[in-house]
Amino acid sequence: MKYLSHILLCLSLLFTSSTFALEQKYHEFVLPVITAFAAHDKPTIAALISYPLKRQYPIPDIKNETEFINRFDEVFNDELVAVIASSNIDTDWESGGWRGIMLNNGVVWVDTEGKIIAVNTQNAKEQALAKRLIEHDKQSLHSSVNTFKKPILDWKTANYHIRVDDLGDHNYRYAVWNIDKRAKDKPDMVLFNGDVTVSGSGSNHYYTFKNGRYSYILHVTIIGCDTSPPGWLEVYKDDERLLFEDVISTH
Repeated sequence: MKYLSHILLCLSLLFTSSTFALEQKYHEFVLPVITAFAAHDKPTIAALISYPLKRQYPIPDIKNETEFINRFDEVFNDELVAVIASSNIDTDWESGGWRGIMLNNGVVWVDTEGKIIAVNTQNAKEQALAKRLIEHDKQSLHSSVNTFKKPILDWKTANYHIRVDDLGDHNYRYAVWNIDKRAKDKPDMVLFNGDVTVSGSGSNHYYTFKNGRYSYILHVTIIGCDTSPPGWLEVYKDDERLLFEDVISTH
């Protein structure tokens, strides 16, 4: 029921929107964003961010305006700044319903209060930082799971510590520990060959891992409602749901 309540709330907000086209009333929220980027005004841009600004794991989220200004170049390189600054509000921006207003099919998202809520790119500087953090991350793990190409998720629920890693070519691995264990301990279970499914233009998606009749599904929230958790775990035996737990902390 808890999972269903998340979906019903989001759907109710979605269908109360009369149109998915960008209406004139939303221009006032997007125009200040375009203007700030055209002026390369970092303090103003920082004030237009909804914090924390999520970054792709293992990059830590940006928590406040001061940190954003210090890390500005990690998120916005010259190319992305130019794309936003030169964007046409009538042709490049469109409504995504309850999720907000998106630029170029979801590269940047702005909510209906004029705040930037998501930046779905990773430039060369952020990629270099990610590479360094990945090497550090590997040293904290048990030897059975410290080899991978790219970390995807590092989650904690009330009862579990969960990791998803890409072993290369989108070969996803799932590892889980009881919450009272360390990542240096051997995982309680490891599954391979997970699938990822993307849900719409907001970049929300979920990973599915199979173990016989059991399915382990990890839903990732990129754009959600105010009540949406960062994600949630579901476990099914055939069609019967055995477990539902919200994510309470990420990396």
